[in-house]
Amino acid sequence: MMRAYCNRMLTLSILGFAVFLAPWIAAQQHGKIRGYITARPDRETVMILDDVILLRSGLPFDVQDAPAGTQVKLDQLDVGMMIEAEGVWSGKNRFTPDKIKCDWDQLDKQIKEYAYLERDPASRRELGMGQPCQLNADGEVLVLDSSTKFDWGSQNALKTESEIAALVWAGRQIRYTGTRQTDGTMLVKSLEVAGFPPADAFEIDGKRKLVRAKDAKTGIDILEFRKDKKVEGRFKLCPIREVQDYVSGLGTRLIPPMLNVPPLSTLEFRFFVVEDATANAMALPDGAIIVNTGLLGLIENEAQLAFVLSHEIAHALQAHHYRHVHDTRTARVLITIGAIAASTYAGDLATFLGELGLNAVVNGYSRRIENQADRLALQSIVDNNYDASQAVKFFRLMVSRYSDRSTSAIWSNHDSSLLRGSFLTVQIARRYQQQDVSKGTVDTSAFSAMKEALGPVKIR
Repeated sequence: MMRAYCNRMLTLSILGFAVFLAPWIAAQQHGKIRGYITARPDRETVMILDDVILLRSGLPFDVQDAPAGTQVKLDQLDVGMMIEAEGVWSGKNRFTPDKIKCDWDQLDKQIKEYAYLERDPASRRELGMGQPCQLNADGEVLVLDSSTKFDWGSQNALKTESEIAALVWAGRQIRYTGTRQTDGTMLVKSLEVAGFPPADAFEIDGKRKLVRAKDAKTGIDILEFRKDKKVEGRFKLCPIREVQDYVSGLGTRLIPPMLNVPPLSTLEFRFFVVEDATANAMALPDGAIIVNTGLLGLIENEAQLAFVLSHEIAHALQAHHYRHVHDTRTARVLITIGAIAASTYAGDLATFLGELGLNAVVNGYSRRIENQADRLALQSIVDNNYDASQAVKFFRLMVSRYSDRSTSAIWSNHDSSLLRGSFLTVQIARRYQQQDVSKGTVDTSAFSAMKEALGPVKIR
């Protein structure tokens, strides 16, 4: 009797303790966090935006692609490095990792990039003569000194003032190698000046065209994807003219002054708002930029929308689809899609573009390419006097809204909001440390009027 009684009491005690521990156990959710370190308060912690990652002695740290025999310690983790950690959430914004990993290139201080110049540089004479100067390009300040090695590629080095004056810089590709300096500028070790992108870099695969049209039966405005005379896809445009005009007007004002240079002059920037609940925007290779109503429903102010549009403009101007195809050795497949009936609408724009082989247009390019678009978008909104901190705030809101740090609910799958928000935080702190970029315009009456005209929209 006594033993049975004691067993029952023990069972009840265990059950009671389990109930007591249940909330704590539930809080210990396993997960993954990936992003750029935005702060290193002490040896035991690093931060990615608002999330604190707790470090401990003996924590497994895997550096991928490290040279043989190289030993890397957790103490070497620093602001600006991208890491991925797996572990458990031990509290709100507190993450206890089981392991951390990063790529070796995060420890390499030498930076190698290339970009197409979006405007003629103010220092064009010094550049032409290979003299020390500064070059604003690729969202960075490139510092060229007497030790910088110039490479003119297939061209001959410029020798005369007339040759320098005649050279067209806007739209031309540069390749640079350098190191970040403490003041945020990039000290350039070598600079290669190359040519322009090929004309087909700005074509939709299969020589397709995106055409604005009207539905023959209903008279509503639509977008059609056409190949020759065949209509392959049809999508409903947002019918509210104030919304279309506002987005088009804002996007046009954000375009850099480089389009008068062949072959970039073949780019025709057009801005469309389509009825789609997915929070997404995308740029096609030919300059068409599509914004979904679901994204407009989430964006809070004009500064945030200016960043989104500038990011997509950068994708087009930098020929990112063409670069993606060649960097990844992906074949530009000539996909054939059957013609659709005149009254039929494609149900999902992202799925349709994927069927055309344009997955990266929808889901995002490599992290290196997306970072370039974000750098240039930051530069754009700073140059246009917008509050650049709103770009980071937007991604913070998305992290809070969707509570998912490893996938993205914004811009479809353009990497996680945490990854992009943390990159922008680091970029602002490094690149713009000499100026306060949070003093610009946040909102306008035009944006408010657009949102009122748009009204409530479905978001997914």
